[in-house]
Amino acid sequence: MPGCFAMATSAAVDEWDEFRLGARAFAGYCGPSSFLSGWSAAVTWRLPTIGRPPSRHSAVRQVGAGHSVRNTPFGELRAVVLAPRHSCRFAGVRVVSRAWTVADLARAGPILPALVAADAAAAAGVDLRGAIEHMEHWPGVRRARWVAAYADPMAESPLETLGRFACLQFDLPLPVCNAWVGADGPEYRVDGLWPHHRAAFEADGALKYDNRPDASRIVARQGEREWRLRRIGLDVVRFGWDFAWRNRAELAGRFAALLRDNARHERPIRWWKHVPGVGAVEPEPADWPSPVRSGVVLPAGWDR
Repeated sequence: MPGCFAMATSAAVDEWDEFRLGARAFAGYCGPSSFLSGWSAAVTWRLPTIGRPPSRHSAVRQVGAGHSVRNTPFGELRAVVLAPRHSCRFAGVRVVSRAWTVADLARAGPILPALVAADAAAAAGVDLRGAIEHMEHWPGVRRARWVAAYADPMAESPLETLGRFACLQFDLPLPVCNAWVGADGPEYRVDGLWPHHRAAFEADGALKYDNRPDASRIVARQGEREWRLRRIGLDVVRFGWDFAWRNRAELAGRFAALLRDNARHERPIRWWKHVPGVGAVEPEPADWPSPVRSGVVLPAGWDR
C-alpha cells in the first residue's frame, strides 16, 4: 500500500516517525478487515506523543473475522466488537476513531501519555466518552473513564498537560488552561492560571536561542512579558520539559509553594477564557476553577 516503504534518507526520522511508517505497513500486513488501534492508531491520527514508542504495533478486527488474538512478528491483531462509527479511514489507512484510540491508550498503558493524547483529541472536538460506552466490561475501562473525565480541550501542548497532571497527581487546585489576563483587557495568555491565588505557571518549550539572529529580541519580549504579568499582580512559576517529565514531585512542590505564598485572595484576578477562533471572552461561572484542592487521588500505579 502507498506509504509502506521509505527511502534511505528516512533514516534521519525520529522514533515516533519511524513507528508511524511501521504502523502503515502493519495495517497493510493485517488486511482490509483490520483497523489500527492503540499507539499505532494514535500516530496515524497525529495525536501528540511523549516517551518512547512501543516495540510492537496493534490492530483490531470484528469478532468473527478470525482468531480472537493473533500474534504476528510485527504486532498483535485482536478481535473485538467494534462499533461501526468507530471504524474509520484516515490518510489512506483503516484506523479506529480518535475516541477509541484514546480509550485504548488509557486502558492498556500509562495514564499520562494517554492524557496528553486525550487533551489533543478533546481540543479537536472529539467526544471521548463515545467509545467507552462500548467497553463497559473491558479491562482498564476505569482508567479510560478517568482520562475522559480529566481531559482538557484548552490545553495546547503536552508540556501544559504535564503541568496540569502534576496538580492532579499531588492534589493541588486545578488551573485554568490558556487564560487571558491583562491590566485593562486581555493582553497575555498564560499556560495555567489560578485566578483566586493570582498565580500562574508558564511552560517553557524547547526553544533554542543559539545561533538565532532574533535571540536577543526573544529574550527581551519574554522579559517584558514577565514584568507586565507581575505588574498586574500575578506571581509566576516557570518550568521546562525535562523538569516536568522527570521530577513532577518537585514541580508540584513549587506549585504548592506558589499557592501557599499567594493565599486565596478575596478578590481574584480578572481573566478571560480563550475560545479558539474567537479569542478572549468573559468566563461563565462554570469556567471558574475551584480555589481548593482537587480531591483527586490517583490509584497506585497511575502516576506513570
